[in-house]
Amino acid sequence: MARGPADPEVKAKVLEYLAKVQKAKSRDVAVAIGATKSDVDNAVKELTAEDLVEYLYITTTFICLKGKVQTPD
Repeated sequence: MARGPADPEVKAKVLEYLAKVQKAKSRDVAVAIGATKSDVDNAVKELTAEDLVEYLYITTTFICLKGKVQTPD
């Protein structure tokens, strides 16, 4: 089932939270901003498409602001 567009308020809160931390898991972001994980996942998907957020795969999946964390080569 396709989801609609992400809530702009959730997107703004995700960006605000990620500006305060180096990296985070989606569920931790959801708890911190008081949103559901599915709403955060939808927001992150759009923010990734907008090139504002990126996924990090370091033993598990994290999200961070684009370019904020340097991954080992």
